[in-house]
Amino acid sequence: MTATKKSIGLRRAAKAKDSSEFYQERQQEILRAAGLVFQEIGYQAATINDIADKLGTDRASVYYYVSSKVELLKKMVREATVKNIDAIEAIVASDRTAADKLRAVFVAQMECYRTSYPYLHVFLQEKFPTLSRDRSAWNKEIRELADRYYKAFFRIIEQGIADGEIATDLPIEVTTHATIGMVNWAHRWYKPEGKLPAETIGQGFADIVLNGLLVKRSS
Repeated sequence: MTATKKSIGLRRAAKAKDSSEFYQERQQEILRAAGLVFQEIGYQAATINDIADKLGTDRASVYYYVSSKVELLKKMVREATVKNIDAIEAIVASDRTAADKLRAVFVAQMECYRTSYPYLHVFLQEKFPTLSRDRSAWNKEIRELADRYYKAFFRIIEQGIADGEIATDLPIEVTTHATIGMVNWAHRWYKPEGKLPAETIGQGFADIVLNGLLVKRSS
């Protein structure tokens, strides 16, 4: 580490302890810029210079608030996934029917895509190539979050089958993965400024899962 970077790091640590409103707001601005850069050119290709350019500043100013692009990725992934999973688990813990829970979860997921854009997109797009080699506590945390997410959907499908509300010829595990896959793939194309509101997309996904695509004709 150079003397300059060490000096910036010490000042960053001191400022972080202060946690002033301006400091926190500036970190969020950098986080948003990093999310856009990671989405546009990919995490691996992105540099702190790219993030600084997106903000219209220099990289020394970015380093004053964050230590690396790794820290930025971790912050955005944690912020988006914890928010999303907490919302979904609250729905699962409610006394709604399985169908109502599944519908509410799809809507909540799409709303989280909207409010956390593009953090969840970056997570789903970059998770496996960038985190698979990570053996740190951070990787363990993300894997635990992913497990909580899967189990939330699993419990809904399991409840629906037990209550006679959901029928599937596939194992619950496969049905769960298929259900999750539908909403997770939305990160490839969803944009908050698109023609369809997030809630409408979530409701539509739920209709496909719960009602299918075939027209029900009267006999």
